[in-house]
Amino acid sequence: MSVVGAILGGMEITARIAAFTDLVGPPPGAAPAVDWAAVEAWLEVPLPADYKALVSAYGPVEVGHGAAAVRLHTPCVSADGRYEYGAWVVETHRHSAIRPSMFTRERRRFLPEEGGLLALATTAGGDHLFWDTSVSKDPDAWPVVLLTTSIAVGEAEPWVSYEAPLLDVLSVAVRDSADARDGAAARDSAAVRGCAAVRTWAPLAGAAPWAPPPRGTYVDARQHSALTEGEGLEAVTALIPPPLTPHLGTGTWEQVFARLGTRLPTDFIALTERYGAGNWSWWLDMPAPLDLDGRFGLAADAEEMLEGYRTLREAHPEYYPMPAWPEPGGFLPFASTIDGDMIGWCAEGEPDKWRVAVNPRHCDQGPPLPGNFTETLLNWLRGDDPATAGFPGLRADQDPLEYMFFEPFGPRGAG
Repeated sequence: MSVVGAILGGMEITARIAAFTDLVGPPPGAAPAVDWAAVEAWLEVPLPADYKALVSAYGPVEVGHGAAAVRLHTPCVSADGRYEYGAWVVETHRHSAIRPSMFTRERRRFLPEEGGLLALATTAGGDHLFWDTSVSKDPDAWPVVLLTTSIAVGEAEPWVSYEAPLLDVLSVAVRDSADARDGAAARDSAAVRGCAAVRTWAPLAGAAPWAPPPRGTYVDARQHSALTEGEGLEAVTALIPPPLTPHLGTGTWEQVFARLGTRLPTDFIALTERYGAGNWSWWLDMPAPLDLDGRFGLAADAEEMLEGYRTLREAHPEYYPMPAWPEPGGFLPFASTIDGDMIGWCAEGEPDKWRVAVNPRHCDQGPPLPGNFTETLLNWLRGDDPATAGFPGLRADQDPLEYMFFEPFGPRGAG
């Protein structure tokens, strides 16, 4: 690009950022400094000028309202260490190569593969935003692409191309959310512009600058180590990073205990507080643990499954040897699978001694498994079949990191 072209391009970006500021308001706080040359060297591609200008001014912000609000994942490190830009990019690319498999046969490429997608943001509803780098060698021509799984299997494609650059997509998102909340006539009003259309994204408040790792080191080395090293929740979170904003619900554990008539294992409480509602590897659905208002929370799910199990056992006790909770040693379900299986506990003794039990839909019920839920989940994520009877296994030649993931759910009907 010529010197004149660079100057004109810079003037255009400045004008576009100014227009965006007029729409959403000024930056909500100081942005972490970014060494763009180092970031681009690590990614091995240049980045769009509008993105660099936006992030330099605003930092890791949330733009818009409701489930469609866009959360910019910028080159920074969260104050609590749970977010690190390089690890997020690698994990998002890995995860997003797996997630759409239930909905489409189309396979997308991701950087560092040439012409691959490059992750840049998520939405409050759990969708992911990428640039399509295959369109042009000029990053300013990269359109934004969205990956959503908020669709029914076989009814729609999970990939949506906006055919527009990032600033345009964000501006439309803000205007659409203003229309939805206040009507088209309020779009340009001072009231709408002043109602926090842009705000610091809470998990990245106070974030520090990010430095790329040295050459020859891998940002996902901790994940690979967790396939064979570590125990309990620490190993699970190292293997499959939990969401920064898990959906738990608005109740309390004491309310859940009162409704179910028992306390629950502490390992389960700690795990569900980190991950919230979601799906493990398109098989195991975990309800929102503290959602007491609808039928999608832990308590309601457990009650519904327990009623079904009790009915089946009364009709065919020979196929359901485990009694139903609250009988001693009773089966207390807490999660279900896409195959119709129930995952629960053999509620015998103190809750922290409860073992995991499976009520499979397509075969006979076996004895309880040897460990608690966190241990059982970790064994399954690592591809260890013997300790997870009733859980689908991997072949010896399959890498668990190419199949295992966690897909968080937001509040049902949010947005």
